[in-house]
Amino acid sequence: MLMNYLLVTLIPFRRSADGAAIVDGLWAEDLQGLYRAVGNITVAAPQITGEKGGSKGWWGTSETLLREADGIRFVGLPSFSNPLESLLGVFKTRRILRHEVLKADLVHSSNFFTPYLGLVYAHRLAAKKGKKTIFVVAEDFEDFLLWSLAAGNVSGLRKMRSLRLIRKQARLTRDCLSSASVAFLHTPAAVHRYRLAAPRAMAIRQPVHEVADVVSASTLATRANSREPLRLVVASRLVALKGVDFLLRAIRLLRTQQVPVFVDIYGEGPQKNELTTLAKTLDLEDQVLFHKGLPHGPIFRQALESHHVAIMAHLTTDFGRAFWDAMAAGLPVIAFHSHAASDTVRDRIDGLLAPMADVEGLADRIRQVHSDRALLHAMSLAARERALLNTRSVWNELRGARIRELLQTPPGSGIV
Repeated sequence: MLMNYLLVTLIPFRRSADGAAIVDGLWAEDLQGLYRAVGNITVAAPQITGEKGGSKGWWGTSETLLREADGIRFVGLPSFSNPLESLLGVFKTRRILRHEVLKADLVHSSNFFTPYLGLVYAHRLAAKKGKKTIFVVAEDFEDFLLWSLAAGNVSGLRKMRSLRLIRKQARLTRDCLSSASVAFLHTPAAVHRYRLAAPRAMAIRQPVHEVADVVSASTLATRANSREPLRLVVASRLVALKGVDFLLRAIRLLRTQQVPVFVDIYGEGPQKNELTTLAKTLDLEDQVLFHKGLPHGPIFRQALESHHVAIMAHLTTDFGRAFWDAMAAGLPVIAFHSHAASDTVRDRIDGLLAPMADVEGLADRIRQVHSDRALLHAMSLAARERALLNTRSVWNELRGARIRELLQTPPGSGIV
């Protein structure tokens, strides 16, 4: 099997003193899974240095060293902090990408964001040269960008520029999807948004757990037999689109109805001060606790397992990896309803769906699991079963098998 596999990404890395690539821990696990599935890979990504060399662009709180001897080679691209830097660095970026693309048997890239829209050059060049390509869309970025624009109360010329940029990103994404040999759409929201632009698309799930990480049946039995008040958990970045303020208002409503509920909120973000103030204003300080975000791993899993239900009151259409973290902990998910949520949360099987942006509806779903512990336990068992069937290894192999099929297809055959 031919294998000069080039992955082009905007997820940054930095170099250690001995030349190893330092990357986000969750991203490293993804790359290692891809390596196990297809063999050696080259990653072309922005290399951050100097004052930029912190963890900007990291998903989680951990980082990992990857070396070329591990089968993953990194090629540094210029890093940018704004569109002007991107414009000035376009020729250097293209020179590096052209060199790598021409050597590659397959070019794998994904939807890009400003200031890295220029990375689309790799896919376009590969398609022009008749190389096999994979294009990935990780989320319905149009929905959350448009929501963020509306929530930010942006107007006038700035709003016009932002809308033009969103439309450009959407157009580039659809163009790449239509010409890709294979497309991977990572969430139901992405499938819903882009399926008509991606005739060779496959839905991909992104759990980060393995069977050994899934909560034990005995833990669920102990949880079911406990009559303690309902404990809810939120684990996310604290930004407006996560809808945590709706949860706080729902808890206040439940308090007036004599329904005792406790909430632990793990995470950081620009809305944290606003949310802590809101909890105080609503007189919820004895029911709602805010914690720092936890690194992904055993401590994080143990924290989740000490709760009954995960709340994901997202005001946009997408769900991230946190959904699968909840399933692995045996936690039913209560979320606001959207076309994507209904393809993620199986209503009354492993979670409950409330009307979008509806405080009373959210409170009602929480009240249901408080009152019906048999339903709660049944949904917890279903969540655990779903996690056992959807591990990282399972989905790495499904993705890897599709890539291997692509690599074994003769160029120009039209069979993908």
